[in-house]
Amino acid sequence: VAQLCKISGENFERSDIRFMAHIARKMEHVVEQSFDAMTGLMNRTGFDAQLQESMESLQNNSDQHQLIYFDLDNLRLVNDSFGQEAGDEVIQRFAQKLDEVLPNSGVATRLSGDDFAVLLTHSSEEDALELTERIRNHREGLRYLRGDKSLQVSVSIGIAPFSKQVVDPTDVITAARVACDSAKSHGRDRVEVFDQADQSIIRRYDNMHMISDIQKALDSGGFDLVAQPILPLNPDNHSIRHEILLRMHDADGNQIPTSTFFSAAEHYKLMPQIDRWVVSATIKQLAEHAKLLDTGNFVFAINLSGQSLGDDEILKFIQDEMEASSIPPSSICFEITESAAVSNLDKAQAFIDRLSSAGCKFSLDDFGAGLSSFAYLKSFQVDTLKIDGHFIRDITENRISESMVAAITQVAKVMELETVAEFVETPEARKLVTDLGVDYAQGHDIGHPETLESVLDAITSDDEASEAS
Repeated sequence: VAQLCKISGENFERSDIRFMAHIARKMEHVVEQSFDAMTGLMNRTGFDAQLQESMESLQNNSDQHQLIYFDLDNLRLVNDSFGQEAGDEVIQRFAQKLDEVLPNSGVATRLSGDDFAVLLTHSSEEDALELTERIRNHREGLRYLRGDKSLQVSVSIGIAPFSKQVVDPTDVITAARVACDSAKSHGRDRVEVFDQADQSIIRRYDNMHMISDIQKALDSGGFDLVAQPILPLNPDNHSIRHEILLRMHDADGNQIPTSTFFSAAEHYKLMPQIDRWVVSATIKQLAEHAKLLDTGNFVFAINLSGQSLGDDEILKFIQDEMEASSIPPSSICFEITESAAVSNLDKAQAFIDRLSSAGCKFSLDDFGAGLSSFAYLKSFQVDTLKIDGHFIRDITENRISESMVAAITQVAKVMELETVAEFVETPEARKLVTDLGVDYAQGHDIGHPETLESVLDAITSDDEASEAS
């Protein structure tokens, strides 16, 4: 609140009042646009402007600024245990501590939620480490007490030094956040400095840049579906199966390795969104060939991630997609990995039960990879076991792998389950898994992935030719 008057003591004219009211509104707008209402610290908008200005102030390549990224650990636990107001109080305490220890060369901001940052201009890495140590030494001030209960909130911190060579200021924030994420994953309540030579940090840095590309692909249909054949090894079996696989390309049209974008998606919890896209896009394409699928000879397998098994809403999403389409549920097989099923035991079985009752099939992928595979097998009502590829890759040279495949096949037959051998890359491997009694094979010796559209067109053409003859 400000009180203004003329030096002479005379009253303001109406025009003076209007002018001052205009100035007050402008100041209020600036404050609202640049500062966080809860903490009084600068918000992201104001901080970005400060960061840009600071980059222009760098004198030479030896002159450095430091960007420090803070993430409060265990704040969600405070919210869950004591309520949102308790969490807000901890955030305000931390903001106050930042403001108290901040040197004249520093600017502090609350970026969002429980994430904060400090910009130290014309400072060394040692200056940044000294500041973070002062903050960590006051962690007791973040302990929340209520009655006889208490929770200690710690801070994970990442530091990113930068110089005149940096072009985009957002890269600096990203680098500091990468270091902070690394501190969090390495045990929390610690400080890590972004290092171009640290490959684990570089990978996470790449992952963070990949996220925006994945989101664009989700929003604009930037993924492609391909299908790899899974063929029966018994000549009397005329059922043909395909596994739906996902492909992603960069801006230049080059294919991005699946492991690269899946690593990013898993780290930042985007797999349920990707799985939804695959389910929806697959069903949409299959619906155009619904008459063909009614024969019951064709099954298409869709992979579901462990994150999706823990997503309470994706089950209803799949049911709605299936009900809205005209394809028979028996033409869809959902593949879930053994490790994902075991880590979400109750939800996995409930998921399987609901969709199985609707007519869908289920395959337990990577079976045999776990130490307790056979023990867990009786817990899941699945239709197919997909033998872990590690046993198939060297099956012609490794007697242990051959014995494992033989054991899995025998147990599957007793339980009236079908088996699939993936990574069948040679005729010799194909013959051996056939002799061992495996029902289906998948791999480069069987067939390479092709676009789902071309696979469906080929199947339709073959079916029409068969009818004509």
